[in-house]
Amino acid sequence: MMKLTLHEMRDDYGLLEFEEVNYSFLNSVRRALISMVPCLAIHEVDFHMGALGAWTDEEGDEHEYESLSAMFNEIFAHRLGMLPVPTDSATLQAFGVAVNDPEQQPEIMYSLNKQGPCTVYSGDLEPINGDKSLNIPDPHIPIVRLDEGQAVLVYARATIGSGFQHAKWQAVVAPRFHEAKTLRLSGKRSNELAEAAGTGGFQKSGKTQLLKDPVKAYHAIRNLRQFHTDEEAQAAIKIETLPDRYLFEFETTGAVTARLALEQALKALDSHCAEFIAGLETAA
Repeated sequence: MMKLTLHEMRDDYGLLEFEEVNYSFLNSVRRALISMVPCLAIHEVDFHMGALGAWTDEEGDEHEYESLSAMFNEIFAHRLGMLPVPTDSATLQAFGVAVNDPEQQPEIMYSLNKQGPCTVYSGDLEPINGDKSLNIPDPHIPIVRLDEGQAVLVYARATIGSGFQHAKWQAVVAPRFHEAKTLRLSGKRSNELAEAAGTGGFQKSGKTQLLKDPVKAYHAIRNLRQFHTDEEAQAAIKIETLPDRYLFEFETTGAVTARLALEQALKALDSHCAEFIAGLETAA
């Protein structure tokens, strides 16, 4: 029977341990995290065209700000679309069945109004309703540089989607899994290597030290790569693979928390399998 252990679950990172599972199941979870987790992203952008106020140069002459930048509007809109827009469970619940129908989705609007010279950052994109929880998580993502006399005024609409529609709705990045391992250090350098591993948790027996915790072993093995050219150290390091046990880790863009991403991926995968089974029964 499958066993799941949550070792670490931060907003932007998750580390899990699976027991009694196979490679195919974990690959399905990986693919579900990439393509089936719904989240918000900027989908429509309206650019104001024409004058945007006035400015005075060093000689005292007044000029109008031009609604332009060094970047095509299409590229500007694409950059806005790739920003992670915060999405929580309440938002997903509010959108409900409208997730797959953009025309029926609630309005989540943003505005951006900047005048050069300056650099426009993700933090300049502000939710019109004033809800600070909808601010872009990382306010320091550069979008475009405005020179003197240049300005931008845009209104943007965020909608719900998932990764199989477009990369801007991909809330999870770099999901990966690998076989769980234990680490054994033997010989006269075992104490030195255990200290260099930097994880603790070793069980000592004579000149042999064993690290059974697969998470600590994973980090210890990575830390011991510094000895890859040391033949004596390599001879003292023994790595053993645990059958049917895997460590699974993934990161998020900041649009959703790691826990919510996992919940949504498993829910989508379960629904997908149920539809497949129903289709088989109908065909039979």
